[in-house]
Amino acid sequence: MTTQSLNNTARACVSNDGLPVSPAIETGMPVIDDGLPQFHEAALALLETLSPERRMRAERRGKKQARYVTMPKDALIANALDELCENAAAAAFGGSGKRRALFLIGESDSGKTRAMEFHIPKRPEFLPYRRPSGELVTPFVSFECPRPITLKGFARKALEACGYPNVSHKLTEQELFELLKETIRNNRILFMHIDEMQHVMKGTTTTNEIQNVSDIIKSLLQIPGWPLHMILSGVPSLGLFLSPEDGDAQLRNRSFVVELKQMTRPDAEALLTLQRHMMRDEGVSLDETDTIEFAQRLIHAYQGACGTIIQAIQGAIERAQTEHENEAAGTSSGPAVKIKHYAAEYGFKFGCRPSANVFLVNDWDKVDPRQSLAHLIAKAPRETKPSRSR
Repeated sequence: MTTQSLNNTARACVSNDGLPVSPAIETGMPVIDDGLPQFHEAALALLETLSPERRMRAERRGKKQARYVTMPKDALIANALDELCENAAAAAFGGSGKRRALFLIGESDSGKTRAMEFHIPKRPEFLPYRRPSGELVTPFVSFECPRPITLKGFARKALEACGYPNVSHKLTEQELFELLKETIRNNRILFMHIDEMQHVMKGTTTTNEIQNVSDIIKSLLQIPGWPLHMILSGVPSLGLFLSPEDGDAQLRNRSFVVELKQMTRPDAEALLTLQRHMMRDEGVSLDETDTIEFAQRLIHAYQGACGTIIQAIQGAIERAQTEHENEAAGTSSGPAVKIKHYAAEYGFKFGCRPSANVFLVNDWDKVDPRQSLAHLIAKAPRETKPSRSR
């Protein structure tokens, strides 16, 4: 999430506490980020080429994917953001506590970025405001660390997010970070979110490298007279900054952690409840997928990745709706999601053969989803080293 997208989504809706799914976008007009005017024009031109039926499916798909599905992790994230904001506000009454960094850690496809895109825009603490002088202040900035990135590159990326895009290439690493701290103070930035923070490490993850990055984070958390608060999100390797063996004890004492855990088989009942809510909100019924065994199969197929599991449910719903629309009138009472829809979605995404499709085999728990393309990879030519002649 960028600072620009934060401003564009300041009107984000708040989910209904009675439902696990945020409200649907009710307008029939295309909903496209206004921060991307060229893409907006291209997308509208593309829509004009579609038949009415395909345009309807595109609209339905877009609304479905725009909804945010809340889960237990969201309460943890909301509480952590409350803690962060209240600690920053405590400076007005004496001082902020030293724990000013929130580490949000989870595997790929655990929903970290999507969660931030949902929670951040709805919080008034992060929204831009105007000073009595009329100056616009943006207290929250966000950027993603590209890969690979050096510490100098990281400083430049942070300066750009803070409103200082044109930085001299002659500045040293130390000068860049001093300029960054000055910019944070001058622009009254209270919160900084950095996504994919683990990319700052170059891959070797040596103790010295981890310590260097930890020192940078600590220096940003200890700007004299300006207690910046940070949200650092990334995959589990980000936890190396905090580990007892390789991490920094001082940084651990200045941080708190929210882990977005993968789903496991004991979560099957909760997943069924989630699936029922999603089906209900889409106006479809459940068929043979409303069982604990099926939920465990779904968790196994997507290796417990919450974000991917939600996308799989949405994909199966879309397939059931499209199938129902293509059926002759009066042949069924309404769309119903069946295992075949999940199987088709899984096969389409992973390119596996039916014998390796978790939703089509009886011994599904013996199927390794990571090997879904094994039959194709086996056909790939292997580079062989030429034999040496004697």
